[in-house]
Amino acid sequence: MNTRILLVGIALASGAAQGQNLFANPGFEDAITFDGPPFVGFWEGFSAGGNAFAANSTTNPLSEMFHADISILGDDNSFAGVFQDVPGLAAGQEVTFSGWHARGSLVLDVGIEFRIEWRDSVNNVEISRTFNMTTAPASTAYEEFAMSAIVPAGADSARVVYAIQTFGGDGPTNSGTIYLDNMSFVPAPSALGLLAAGGLVASRRRRAN
Repeated sequence: MNTRILLVGIALASGAAQGQNLFANPGFEDAITFDGPPFVGFWEGFSAGGNAFAANSTTNPLSEMFHADISILGDDNSFAGVFQDVPGLAAGQEVTFSGWHARGSLVLDVGIEFRIEWRDSVNNVEISRTFNMTTAPASTAYEEFAMSAIVPAGADSARVVYAIQTFGGDGPTNSGTIYLDNMSFVPAPSALGLLAAGGLVASRRRRAN
């Protein structure tokens, strides 16, 4: 009985660890960087165009003091965004990428896209990527967004991207601002952990009977 309880405890601890947020700096309280690889442990910003940028801001945080401000101001064929690499994944894991976004401008004449790019970190190559989610926030109030996916064979890390762009003729001004806060990347609890939990419940029921 003691051995069974020990094994169950180990499995449950493993499952709990997998249920934790793997993003560093999920609320953008630390600075967005622009210094190149590696991209683990922080948010890296990117942009193209004279009036496109990604930056930390205190204008309208969902919580704490800072949030991310991603903006394009009147530039055609421009883009801007943030991304972060998450290491230590295993093929077959289910993960959920989520966060909160809001319009930083009432006019949003930009396209939205967020996705997961699956990578082989040993060979530094992309294996595949999810489709782009393009759902934009409807107002200046924060709304939650989320997407779930399975880690494909050959991938051991994820490059998680949120960006805006003006390639698609989304409006006459080619302008818009998105605020991001409280980002999350969470693997589902392992099957072993769930089975162990079920076994523990069943064992307690047998003892109770």
